[in-house]
Amino acid sequence: MIRTLLINQLNTLDRGDDRNIFFLIGNMNEVTYVLLDNFNTVESEYYGKGTLRYNGMTLNISTDQIPKVVKKLVELGLDIYGIYELYEPK
Repeated sequence: MIRTLLINQLNTLDRGDDRNIFFLIGNMNEVTYVLLDNFNTVESEYYGKGTLRYNGMTLNISTDQIPKVVKKLVELGLDIYGIYELYEPK
């Protein structure tokens, strides 16, 4: 059986409500501590907004913050394989 993953289209110019944006990151078993040190400290603007998963992290942010997060991940030398918001029917 084939499983289909539905995703919402993202516009990084949208300054609307916060969304659960998922960042698919490579080698999570090796970089978890890097993510914790940079995204889950009291000094971080993303403190309390993230959830780590086995293959990446989810941040509850507005879409206009995505480029800033990507810049931070690249500066940390992490591999990013995808960025998306899962589709949730209302």
